Amino acid sequence: MNKLSGKIAIVTGAGKGIGREAALAIAAEGATVVAVARTQTDLDETVKMIEDNGGSAISLSRDLTDGEQVQSMVDTVIEKYGKIDILVNNAGGYPKEIYNNIEHQAIKIWEWSEEQWDQIIKTNLRIPFLCINKVVPEMIKQHSGKIVSVSSRMGRIASQMGAYAVAKAGIVTMTKTTAIQTKEHGIQCNAVAPGIVDTPGQRVYNHSVGQDGVAMGNAEDVAKAIVYLLADAPFVMTGQVIDLFTTV
Repeated sequence: MNKLSGKIAIVTGAGKGIGREAALAIAAEGATVVAVARTQTDLDETVKMIEDNGGSAISLSRDLTDGEQVQSMVDTVIEKYGKIDILVNNAGGYPKEIYNNIEHQAIKIWEWSEEQWDQIIKTNLRIPFLCINKVVPEMIKQHSGKIVSVSSRMGRIASQMGAYAVAKAGIVTMTKTTAIQTKEHGIQCNAVAPGIVDTPGQRVYNHSVGQDGVAMGNAEDVAKAIVYLLADAPFVMTGQVIDLFTTV
């Protein structure tokens, strides 16, 4: 406990699922959490859970696909706390509207519309890029900082999830690029790649492709891996991805 005491941690996508569990776990280690997502009611619930457990948190409702709103998030945190120690890049998803016209199957690469493809890339790769792009300058000023981004098994193996898999694979490469470019500034950048995790978004996807009965892991385990990277991983461990699925 209290391995992250005194730290200020931004957690995106903190209103539910992996982001909420990460926020709870980070707060339990003593950090002050800035919970960020679009839906204020979800954020209010996350903050209440943290406070009920004796932790400290605030919420910021932002559309993180908008660079100006991401900069506003950073500016608000710096104005209030004077620093950003931790960024957990978790926001993303696979909107159910993607399946309005294609039911119960993975979308083939030739079936994607440009609009569908762009939406998924915007949600799952643009957001973590913008957050890194706006947060890292503050971490450079501090000569310290830790970033953990949430990739996916779908970004680590051959996958039928099209743009989502491409975006999650992009997070892996972005993590490595950020790591080599920021190490000299005292910044550590890693990622986790969960398998199928029981979250509201995953359940929507499962139903859309007809796999309601698939075995799923839990978000709490992903949160444990994130906390390890933030609190216990040696500094030499940067640019790495922890795979949270069976690889043999």
